[in-house]
Amino acid sequence: MKSACAGCVVPHLVEDLVRVVVDPNLPAIPCRTGDLEPHHDDPVVVELNDGVFLGRVTLFAPPVFRPPHRGAGGRILRAALDEDVERAQRLVEQERNALTYLRRRVKELRLEMRPLKVRFSLEGRKAIVLFLAENRVEYGGLVRDAARRYRRRFEMRHLGVRDGARAAGGLGPCGRPLCCAGFMTRFHSVTVRMAKRQKLSLNPAKISGMCGRLMCCLSHEVDQYPDPKKR
Repeated sequence: MKSACAGCVVPHLVEDLVRVVVDPNLPAIPCRTGDLEPHHDDPVVVELNDGVFLGRVTLFAPPVFRPPHRGAGGRILRAALDEDVERAQRLVEQERNALTYLRRRVKELRLEMRPLKVRFSLEGRKAIVLFLAENRVEYGGLVRDAARRYRRRFEMRHLGVRDGARAAGGLGPCGRPLCCAGFMTRFHSVTVRMAKRQKLSLNPAKISGMCGRLMCCLSHEVDQYPDPKKR
């Protein structure tokens, strides 16, 4: 069933730029519309640096105030067809199978890494693997095994701990989805001083997120509290 906003033209503050949800666990991506006039919840085929993917135009995201940095955005190629939607649905199941396979092979090969997500491009034979690792890992054998099994060219992307938490998704201690995987489009500096200013516990277990770093939400409301330096 279509959303109540279906048919609404998506407003945007930068000409020919709208936000498109490519991965429901990650923030929407600013994409150039070209000649297409997008509406909320329209399925579209978008081209990103990692390949071509299916996405949906969203109204429920911050408007695009400025052009994205090089490599951070994409462009809408065309409106998605029924066969594009069906193919994307089949790829989701293949991605899950590939992630399960990679995690099993990582244990068998005794590699010190953790695969988080696999993304298959809609067109072509390309797969992107997002993973976490504390040290440099020789994953050549893993890539060859995966390429032979799925007949795709696998590219490995090493993520930092904060980007890894965003890619994995989940719920924070507040019970809501992680800020980084929801509305945040970039990471901000967070310090213990922000927690002190809000009179929060300085226990690391209580002010640290899934990534092990200070929670991003500490910076969201810090300006609402009096600054001791200005007294």
